[in-house]
Amino acid sequence: MTQEQLAERLSVSTSLIAKFETNRLIPKSDTARHLDAVFDSGETFQESAAEARAFSGDSIWIRPWLEYEQQATMVRSFEPTVIPGLLQTEEYARAILRDAGTRVPDLEEAVAGRIARSGVLRRDDQPCRLFAVVDEAVLRRPVGGPKTMSEQLHAIVQACTLPNVSVTVVPASAGAYPGLNGPLALATVDGRNVAFLDDPLDGRVIEDPDRVTALDEVWESIREYALPGRPSLELIMEAAESWS
Repeated sequence: MTQEQLAERLSVSTSLIAKFETNRLIPKSDTARHLDAVFDSGETFQESAAEARAFSGDSIWIRPWLEYEQQATMVRSFEPTVIPGLLQTEEYARAILRDAGTRVPDLEEAVAGRIARSGVLRRDDQPCRLFAVVDEAVLRRPVGGPKTMSEQLHAIVQACTLPNVSVTVVPASAGAYPGLNGPLALATVDGRNVAFLDDPLDGRVIEDPDRVTALDEVWESIREYALPGRPSLELIMEAAESWS
């Protein structure tokens, strides 16, 4: 099918088709759905577009980590200030990307990309195992307002019904602990671990085995301060109700 023929079927310009073909533009959700209908390709275009959006709204420096995240069989993360990206709801992600000084060219594309990342937790072949630790302050910070927070925390409780998702909380009573040094994440890819460190300017993937091992030990030490699974869920549910 020529560009002209496809453009006519989709009621768009040929230049738009050319941009899709050369990766200069990602089809929006409805366009991807129409492409699948035209080519009788199931959800191939929709899935590819969603995967592309998972990278499009993020800065270049984070893309290597996102590639590892999408391939990972296990992700371990710690967040002292925000909900981990893999667990964020659409409204929470929108509030973070809009209000936290994150510069993105297209807010809605960035939100869609962040939400698409969570698909790794529900892969048909081998869902990624997620072990997330958050500081209690994350549950109390009013990102997006009470309704957004209530829905976000209930979404975490729902996610924890999946056998491959675990979220635990470091209570405020823990006082000073290693997590106060900042967020970190580790991904297991092809039998090896890589790490990611974030800061206000950018972030970086850590692949050196010795440094990854050191960060692995930091994550394990943080987890020792967290409440066990059930008490953590109870704290999350209590916080969710407080936002209602």
